[in-house]
Amino acid sequence: MTEAKQHHYSLHIFDEREFRHRFLPALQGDEAIVRELLEAANAAGPSWTALHKMFDETRPLWEQAMEAQDGHAAQRTGFAGFARLQAHLRPAYVITGAGLTHIERGAFPELCSYIKSPGVLLMEGDSALPQVPANLPSRVPGRCQTTPSGGGVVLKEDVRPFLQALRGDLPRLAESFSRQGLPAEQAITLILAAAVEAKLKGSALFEAVDCFVEDTHLPADHQLTWERQEQLPTAIRREAGRVFGREVVSERLQQMLEEEVPRRPASAVPYSPQSSYSVGQKIEHKNFGEGEVTRVLDSRRLKVRFAEEEKVLVQGLKPAAPRRPEPEDERDDSDSDESAE
Repeated sequence: MTEAKQHHYSLHIFDEREFRHRFLPALQGDEAIVRELLEAANAAGPSWTALHKMFDETRPLWEQAMEAQDGHAAQRTGFAGFARLQAHLRPAYVITGAGLTHIERGAFPELCSYIKSPGVLLMEGDSALPQVPANLPSRVPGRCQTTPSGGGVVLKEDVRPFLQALRGDLPRLAESFSRQGLPAEQAITLILAAAVEAKLKGSALFEAVDCFVEDTHLPADHQLTWERQEQLPTAIRREAGRVFGREVVSERLQQMLEEEVPRRPASAVPYSPQSSYSVGQKIEHKNFGEGEVTRVLDSRRLKVRFAEEEKVLVQGLKPAAPRRPEPEDERDDSDSDESAE
């Protein structure tokens, strides 16, 4: 799987009708639709020229694939072009080194049953579209090739059960990806995020590989990568992180927890579980000696580096309520008064 690490797999949220009734006619020569698509992608200047050139160069290759009923060629031409256009229309999830293509069919039969060949987009119901050869849809592979190409499709109607199966298989899928030498946490986080977005938007999901790596006109914020994971919902990162034994907190909460206190005393302060501390603060522990706070885990826990080792200590505990004194016996009081007389 060393080769796979060199590829960039992208996941696109899209409308199936957009391929059948917009992109396909544009690919077959409808210039009016080509202009509408480029305007929708906010293409201008060099970007317009590059995308228009993509249509011009892909069109004859697509026609050859249709005539030869070559499913592999269809993947490398029309479906690859569709992925590139989609990346200009809306952000795509990009994973370096892994994708739906690497989900093992034998180990995950239910999950893979929802990942269809992109050939289904060349069909309406059980029949090929009028302008498509009848045998072509069944000849399009269901996985990405090792060259720029389109890959698997999760249809709109299958997104919800796909997501449900994905969540049930997350621990095993993490093991499978790790065993294959793939970036497991990155792949699972981004696949999960894409599936959730597709479900929320009532859309389909489309995979491609290396379709816009060299596209210098693609907006920078249209590539959602592991390196920019702060753009992903915290709930998604938390769900995926738990599979790998990590607890994810929101950036805002982490900032609040790690915010330095102004005018912090330079000398170590005596440690007390009732007090609260911040990163960089020095404390004096009666058993471990002097240490420095290296990380605030949450409002109740922090990590402190001592001379010998790092410890997790508690903080911010409420002090125990003092015991109320028992009321004196009233009869004893009266006896004392009588004796005093």
